[in-house]
Amino acid sequence: MRQALQLLREDEELSELENLLAFFATFVLKTEIVQQIMRWDLAVLQQSPWYQQILQEGVKIGEQRGEKRGEQKGILSGIVLGLELKFGSSGKEIFSEINTMENIQVL
Repeated sequence: MRQALQLLREDEELSELENLLAFFATFVLKTEIVQQIMRWDLAVLQQSPWYQQILQEGVKIGEQRGEKRGEQKGILSGIVLGLELKFGSSGKEIFSEINTMENIQVL
């Protein structure tokens, strides 16, 4: 890997492939070792467009999961309120069974 890195850094046209080399190297080496060989600083990596794109995709996935959980909590709160209004305290007993359902469409 060190030899490949040296060759890439010597050729200006190939220097852009340095990130790709590091990416594939992480499949067979620990990330810390790759960082040492590449002499990379994590703060520098975080500025790369590739890192930013991966980060944005992660944020998007997290937001979608959060929205789904929030929607489920809202539906469950509405069900609890409805059961209490209709059945009083015995409605809470019914809710324990309903609360185990994970399919939002069924709720």
